[in-house]
Amino acid sequence: MSPPSVFIWVQHLLGTGHLRRAHLLAGALAQRGARVVLASGGPPVPWSPAPGVELVQLPPIHAADSRFSTLATAEGAPVHDRLWAARWAILEDRLETLRPRILVSEHYPFGRGAFARELEPLLARATALGAVLVASVRDVLVSKADPAKHRAALARAAAYRLVLVHGDPALIPFGASFPPAAELGGRLVHTGYLAGPAPRTGERGEEVVVSAGGGAVGRVLRAIAVEAAAALCDRPWRIVGGSAADPGELAELAAKARPGVIVEGHRADLPELVARAAVSVSQAGYNTVVETLAAGTPVVLVPFAEGGEDEQTRRARALAARGLARVLREAELSPAALARAVRAALAERPTGPPDIDLDGAARSAELLLELSA
Repeated sequence: MSPPSVFIWVQHLLGTGHLRRAHLLAGALAQRGARVVLASGGPPVPWSPAPGVELVQLPPIHAADSRFSTLATAEGAPVHDRLWAARWAILEDRLETLRPRILVSEHYPFGRGAFARELEPLLARATALGAVLVASVRDVLVSKADPAKHRAALARAAAYRLVLVHGDPALIPFGASFPPAAELGGRLVHTGYLAGPAPRTGERGEEVVVSAGGGAVGRVLRAIAVEAAAALCDRPWRIVGGSAADPGELAELAAKARPGVIVEGHRADLPELVARAAVSVSQAGYNTVVETLAAGTPVVLVPFAEGGEDEQTRRARALAARGLARVLREAELSPAALARAVRAALAERPTGPPDIDLDGAARSAELLLELSA
């Protein structure tokens, strides 16, 4: 019998969280013998897929600004019909070649509506080829003021066999950010959070590690961290810019930083750095939060909240309510406030991994393979 085949579509626009989750899911499937094609529509990143996963890089599209108001090409120009056509040609070719038993759309139909012109034909063709449709979505959605948008997402989800929510309902149920979730019935499954392999670490170190995911929207946090570090001279700080951070910005910060503060770009071993840190300071993006929880590292969260984005704020508040994080709102962020929060976190004793389901990658892969049986 041929191995089960899975086609995963993912589109990251600003950060890299969506792509990271898709990579973790693809890796878990490949580890269990599936043939996996992962089609990525965002900018390329400096990390590779897991063994056995075929990564297909589409002509990239990204958000022109942090408000997600406009889509742009890699060159910063408006997205044009030729680019959509080039993307579709690649998707169609790989779909016809793979003929998957399952097609997974990451975030869609609960977001990425601007990509419906690409996704709806992809979903229709996959269905015609006999594929089962599955949605893969994070724990929290950005709030929508118009209830009609929730109803539209629910209608699009009618074609899906499963909706895999990568979170733990004991912390944040999907219905908290998607009110009609109950109408999905048994098709909705909370899988647990998608965490990567546990990092190999020794004893916890002395560093305060500051990160902001891919780095595209962490400029303010990084600048304030450099100043906050000056008030805590008794320990080293490491500020990790991420793959999308501007090298010029990082160089300027490094020049301003006191001795004992390291400013650098992308680190493939960021999970290990966080696991060994005395304190982790980050935004409240999905992947960094999961990695920090898995390590049991004391954490200070400064959730990204520009342009009405409240996903990270919701996640941070849920963690704070469980005593798992200290939270600073962006409006409260200052060098003095950050230094105080770090001092308070340093006074806490690491607790080890919390009682939150972090086995979502394995659970998701098992559910998908059950569908393909």
